[in-house]
Amino acid sequence: MILMFVYNILGWLKDSFDLTLTKLKYVVSKVAIFVTVFVILIWFSAFLYGSFYFAYMPPVSLTRPVNLQFKICEDGIGMCSYPADNITLVQEGQTEVFARGESYNIKMDTELPESPINKELGMFMVKLQLYDKTGEVVSSSSRSVSVMLHYRSELLRIMDTFVFSPLLLSGFVEQKQFLTVEFYNNYIDDSYNPAVGAYIEVQNKKIQIYSAVLKIHAHFTGLRYMLFHWPLLSAVIGTTLNMCLLSFIALLSWYQIYYSQSNGNSNSLELPETKTKNKTAMEERRRNIREMLAKERKATEDQMVGKSQSYPEMRYSKLETMVSRGMGEDPEECLISEKTLEDSESESTLRHRHTVMS
Repeated sequence: MILMFVYNILGWLKDSFDLTLTKLKYVVSKVAIFVTVFVILIWFSAFLYGSFYFAYMPPVSLTRPVNLQFKICEDGIGMCSYPADNITLVQEGQTEVFARGESYNIKMDTELPESPINKELGMFMVKLQLYDKTGEVVSSSSRSVSVMLHYRSELLRIMDTFVFSPLLLSGFVEQKQFLTVEFYNNYIDDSYNPAVGAYIEVQNKKIQIYSAVLKIHAHFTGLRYMLFHWPLLSAVIGTTLNMCLLSFIALLSWYQIYYSQSNGNSNSLELPETKTKNKTAMEERRRNIREMLAKERKATEDQMVGKSQSYPEMRYSKLETMVSRGMGEDPEECLISEKTLEDSESESTLRHRHTVMS
């Protein structure tokens, strides 16, 4: 008795464990599928946002070195032309450097030595021309520049040189000053004739320059302004929107597939049963009709003679043909044939009675 009780308890525990394990496997599989789909949607949403960002956002700044060139005089001493440089703004594979509808700040930064010649230059002009891919100038700007360096007295220069002499001797510090020439503060490129290059000319033959750099900086507005100044917030919002859209598409696809499979399974389960029932009913009706025809024919053959017998036989042959040819697998056809047979039977019975009475 105790062993049977223990055996039943162990069986119940085993069944409970198997049921719990089955449910756990089902839940774990569903959770794993959900987590996998969720991770895939997140990565794909982030990929879509990154692709949109790099395709929509132009570079915020562009820097090109200015290598000034000039003609040397015939005696080989000094400059006989203004120093100038032709700069290509687009890189290989690019067709435009300026984003459409955005404003840009264009300027040139130069490093000038604190030489006596630069101190005595005074004012001169610096010209910038932007041209398109055909070489036609699309925009031009000229700025007057004063190279009067920041004034410092003789005593201040001596003290500055003495204090920074270790750094000056070691090369960490140089006696130079920076000069910035701003050509455009709000330049908007022509969408039909975008600029691809720039020509810079310094209209002074005595100037001494260490280096010069052309800088282009964008002033974004609208959506680009938000994407540039709040990149993290924009990334979260963009990824979330992509996630919602992809989730909606995934749910619609899953519903369509699941609904189609459910309809297919229900049709596949119901259709054979319906066909079997219809076939059984039709076979039974055919058998009953054949038995009825056989009985009627036997009774008619026993009672009718001569010409009166040929007519019912013709009717019965027509009815048999109707039964064998007119009855298919459609239940409506069976009903029509059965009704036709009943009408024929009634007519035949009336004729038989009339013949007997006569």
